[in-house]
Amino acid sequence: MSKRYESNAARKGPKQQRSKVTVAAILDASVQVLERQGSDAATTSRIAEVAGVSVGTLYQYFANREAILDALQDREFERATEMMNRVLSRGAYHTDREVARAVIEGLLELHSAAPALHRVLVVAGLSVTPAERVQAFDMRIIAVIKSFLSLAKMRIRRTNLDAAAFVVYQAVRASMLACVVERPAGLDSETLVDELTDLVLRYLAVE
Repeated sequence: MSKRYESNAARKGPKQQRSKVTVAAILDASVQVLERQGSDAATTSRIAEVAGVSVGTLYQYFANREAILDALQDREFERATEMMNRVLSRGAYHTDREVARAVIEGLLELHSAAPALHRVLVVAGLSVTPAERVQAFDMRIIAVIKSFLSLAKMRIRRTNLDAAAFVVYQAVRASMLACVVERPAGLDSETLVDELTDLVLRYLAVE
């Protein structure tokens, strides 16, 4: 474990229910401050105030602001993984387009729920989250996509499913993150979903 990660790590894990509630309150308060007041306002003292805890209590769980961002990054990783597993295992879709659109809409919903948070995580969050954990998350999602493609009724035009799963995930992820950070004019959520759905289907499916 790197020294940088050690300094950013949570100081103690929330083992008891009360501690879990406190940690969740701190994380939720962090998102609230980011969304309503911006990144500069998201100091540990302001986060503690909004969470309804003392600064000392906050420091029992998080060494600094970067440790909070690190924990938020982990929480977003888990939410994305749960969404992908839920959508791709549902089996209630009638067409390939419905499946692709459901996944893309699910990812966009996560980003749209807290756009300021995701902008911070894109710009600064990955600098405090160890690269091996980011890579591990990516590999988990890619494995879920590959498993789905290997079992799907979709007629896949790609023979290398490892490569196909990687390209699909990274193309969608990169486009979505760029949209969150850059907020390009003329690209609303519905248009983004339409474009990415077409991109995925044209790359994967036999016409």
